[in-house]
Amino acid sequence: MTPEELERFAALERRVAELEARLNRPEPAPVRLHPMPPRPSPPPGPPVSSPVSRPAAVTAPPAARPMSPETAPMEWLSRIAAVTVVLALAFFFDYAFQNHWIGETGRVLLGLLCGAAAVFFGDRFWSKGQRAFGQSLAAAGIAFFYLSFWAAFALYRLAPQPVAFALMLLTTVGAGALAFRFGGPAVAMLGLAGGYATPLLLQSTGQPWFLLGYALLLNIGTVVAARRRDWPAVEAIALAGSTVLYIYARGEARDAAADTTFILVCLGLFVSSPWLGIAMAEVVVAALTIARVWAPSTAALATALVCACAGLVAAHRRRWSLLPLGSFAAFWFAYVLWSSSAETGAVFAPLAWVTLAFLILLGWNVLPRAESAPTLFAPEALLIPFNAGCYFAAGYNLLQPGFPHWTGLFAVATAAVHFAAGGLLWKRNAVLARLAAGSGLVLLALAVPIQFTGYPVAVAWSVEAAAIAWIGTQVPGSKLVASIGSLVLFALVLFHLGLVDSGLATGALLANSRFFAFAVAAISLWATGYWIGEGTAAAAAWIAGHTVMLWGLGLETDTWAARTAGPENARSLSSAALSVVAAAYAVVLFAGGTARRHDLTRRLGIVLIGLVILKLYLYDVWFLAALYRMVAFAILGLLLLLISYLYSRYRGSIESWWRP
Repeated sequence: MTPEELERFAALERRVAELEARLNRPEPAPVRLHPMPPRPSPPPGPPVSSPVSRPAAVTAPPAARPMSPETAPMEWLSRIAAVTVVLALAFFFDYAFQNHWIGETGRVLLGLLCGAAAVFFGDRFWSKGQRAFGQSLAAAGIAFFYLSFWAAFALYRLAPQPVAFALMLLTTVGAGALAFRFGGPAVAMLGLAGGYATPLLLQSTGQPWFLLGYALLLNIGTVVAARRRDWPAVEAIALAGSTVLYIYARGEARDAAADTTFILVCLGLFVSSPWLGIAMAEVVVAALTIARVWAPSTAALATALVCACAGLVAAHRRRWSLLPLGSFAAFWFAYVLWSSSAETGAVFAPLAWVTLAFLILLGWNVLPRAESAPTLFAPEALLIPFNAGCYFAAGYNLLQPGFPHWTGLFAVATAAVHFAAGGLLWKRNAVLARLAAGSGLVLLALAVPIQFTGYPVAVAWSVEAAAIAWIGTQVPGSKLVASIGSLVLFALVLFHLGLVDSGLATGALLANSRFFAFAVAAISLWATGYWIGEGTAAAAAWIAGHTVMLWGLGLETDTWAARTAGPENARSLSSAALSVVAAAYAVVLFAGGTARRHDLTRRLGIVLIGLVILKLYLYDVWFLAALYRMVAFAILGLLLLLISYLYSRYRGSIESWWRP
């Protein structure tokens, strides 16, 4: 074979090998530009029934439906019917007992038979879907059992107390089992009420440890069941029932150790409740109860503070804003209860405990927490002023009998704490900071009349009110609140000037304590109006300042007239001099307002001149003596002529001055 033939043969072998390799390799699926949608599968046909593999019938009752406005009346009607039947049986027992119809054993057996029948048929009706009627019937059966066992012991003495107690306890357990089966709280509530009433019905006496231990066992079982099934009403009954049992046990024998243990364990159970109302009620009840146990010792305040702190811890964990108010009420109500029986003379120990409680409650808003700070008038925000008022009242009540001179210093110290709290709160929440600072200002205002008497009260209040107005201009966003607070404090100043300072004895003319108080008040009002700037509040401050100054000048004028003239002419001299002083003051107001381009002051001068003229023609001309009437008219006339001349001479300049 030639080389050329060999080469062609080799090429053929390679070609065959390539073809075999291609045949062994799977071809890729062809690419479609528009893929076809999948064909829908045919609907399944009806299932073929088989007599052998038939599923068992479902016997569970239908799911519970929430109570609607349409079904609620009928469900409540079922419950009322059950209660009515129970009362009918109770009345039957009483009537049969009086008329000797059947024997005592027969009556008890009849009640047990009615109870068993009611529970049996209630379960049957519930299984068939009649849930409300079945639960009501079963609840009536539980009540029949309680009533029968109680009658067997208390009325007929057919069973000893331990046996009756055990039977009623078994009834409570059975009621709990039925409640879990039915999935509704009605049976549980009735069984629980009967469980707590068992010691009362069987008149268990002289066993406080046993009664409290029994109540704790019921509490623990109830709390676990109620929270697992979300039954707040059941847990509320447990709280009320344990409170009643405690009162009953403590009325029999007082044991501080047993009482404290029971109260603190119940506090731990119920303050951890997922329902706010139960936790708040427990904090208040525990604090009041434990304060009563330890009163009149100051240990009552310490244990009440423990209860209040438990409420704060629960509020922090649950992020409840109302529960801190419960802690506040718990401690301060406990303090009131303790103070009603406290020994006289105890000051520093109770003051230390109330101070610690005050700082803890104040620190609830001062210390940063995970949740956002509350807004104005939120429950937590209101805790600041309420706590301040209660602490100051408690401290004043403790210090006043033995240390009255310390009460003013105590108010100042409490105000300083609130100012410091306001500074710490400012960067986190300006609203809380203003509440703290406002509480401090109120306490500072109270410190003045507590520590001082006479004219220093009005002077201190006036300076404080002006300082509040100035602070409002320096702190952004506080101008309105500061203006209101300042004017409120000035209202107190006016009352004090009228009721106290106006009657003070005076020395030299214008150089006495009375005029000093009026002058400081007027200057403070003017400064407040200047710092406020514009608006109604500023105008009120300016007008009040000039009114106070005229008031003070009028009192000085009346005092001067009484010292100068005889009794028969003092009234005429005082009225004439007052007209002259008011006219001169009006001229000063008009001139000053014109020069300073302050329209309100200028208008006040004009109004005051008009009032003086009215007084001159309506009063002075008729009631003053001739000499004083002549002097008043002459001086006022000269002043009016002077004003008229100056206005006509410099009219252009004056009118340009009072233009804006």
